Amino acid sequence: MADSSPKKHIVVVGGSYGGVACVNKLLHYLSKDTNVEITLIEKCDARYHCVASYRALVQKDFAKNLWIPYSNLFPKGSPHRIYRGLVKDIYNDHVLATPIHDGAESSTSSSEPQRINFDYLVIATGSMIPSPAKWKVNSSKEGLRKLDETREDIVQSERIVIIGGGACGVELSGEIKYAFPDKSVTLIHEMPHLVDYPRFPESFKEEARRYLTNQGVEVILNERADIEGLSRENSVQKAERAIKLQKSDRVIHSDLQFFSIGIKVDTGFISTLEPPPDKVTPDKKSETTSFDPQTLLDAKSHVIKVRSTLQLDHDAFPNIFAIGDVSNADPVPTCMAAVAAGETAARNIVKLIRKDEKVAAGHQHHHPHLHQHQSSEAMTGAGNNSDDETNGYNCHSWNKLENYRPTQTMMVLAMNPSGGVSHLPVLGTWFGNIAARVAKSSDFFSARFWREMNMPRP
Repeated sequence: MADSSPKKHIVVVGGSYGGVACVNKLLHYLSKDTNVEITLIEKCDARYHCVASYRALVQKDFAKNLWIPYSNLFPKGSPHRIYRGLVKDIYNDHVLATPIHDGAESSTSSSEPQRINFDYLVIATGSMIPSPAKWKVNSSKEGLRKLDETREDIVQSERIVIIGGGACGVELSGEIKYAFPDKSVTLIHEMPHLVDYPRFPESFKEEARRYLTNQGVEVILNERADIEGLSRENSVQKAERAIKLQKSDRVIHSDLQFFSIGIKVDTGFISTLEPPPDKVTPDKKSETTSFDPQTLLDAKSHVIKVRSTLQLDHDAFPNIFAIGDVSNADPVPTCMAAVAAGETAARNIVKLIRKDEKVAAGHQHHHPHLHQHQSSEAMTGAGNNSDDETNGYNCHSWNKLENYRPTQTMMVLAMNPSGGVSHLPVLGTWFGNIAARVAKSSDFFSARFWREMNMPRP
């Protein structure tokens, strides 16, 4: 990029799997561009590797893998930065973020929301999953403290009940039973199958149930149980409870309960988003005046609706992308899906930047629709992911944005250090130790993600 070119500001909100993948891909393509600045906005002081949370819950020495510092994410001396804060509002060219210090939102005068401008924005704020999968904390110190407290609760308990048989509930049940074989572990799920996600075969769901049963976990399907005091907000409860199953009237006595149902997203920050004035034509003026940001959200899940290019599903916001759990890009959100989406969004942003360079340099005739995603395929292509083709974008397809392809039906349920159940493309469902242990159970990809953050693994 020529020095005389206007500086481009890229803001990525959220420093987990998708956000970091996006940043790293941007750095890969834009490392020599001095007129590009990347700001990563993240509320925590370190990246939380939530995939490994259940292993760390039962194996204390594994907890050191969970929180990865951001200190080496950007090269020393680069114009890029980490801004520790919480985004409150998103506009078409800037965000307002409240700074966070020492694990809490600052209560001093500096807690006034700060304006951070952008040319391109990537929303990668992820999702909220009941603890101990994810903790509602702003610092690694606080997260580790809560983890230690919950681990001690497990040690002091004998009859553990887990509500919810999705991937989180299944892995939590398996890890606890393996680490504490003498404890009673009961998993209650209201559906007829565990991990009952779309596009996954019944064989995978059945093998998950069988694996837990063989471990000694009691799996109860097609049942509901309302437990006093237990909820999404209070998802770990150390209390004596007589739990009555709604259908059979059976009573289960428990001294520790976990709530492990579903994910939620917080997209309230989008309520301030409006089309920029330069995107409003006379025939659209009345429509824009009554623009409702809620139309950008899925009515049921509240995730952000995106197009195949991961841009917001509205012509007025070609410079704003949403990836990972906070978007509707993948039917089953996973960390690997977030990584893939982050990389796709990065490549598309670089293409838009390169397009602006060429237009500014007069290398092509102006086309009124190039900067916007079109309903036609004029700007979207099949999405060749080859770095050889995309690096620098000096190819014939530099002006074609890449269509994101949702990840294949892949899932690895690591239920203990020895293995678990996997459903992998081509291989199908593998029951037992080999596939799960090789793919995930040994270190939960910890080495990969520490390396991705340019940090030595502890």
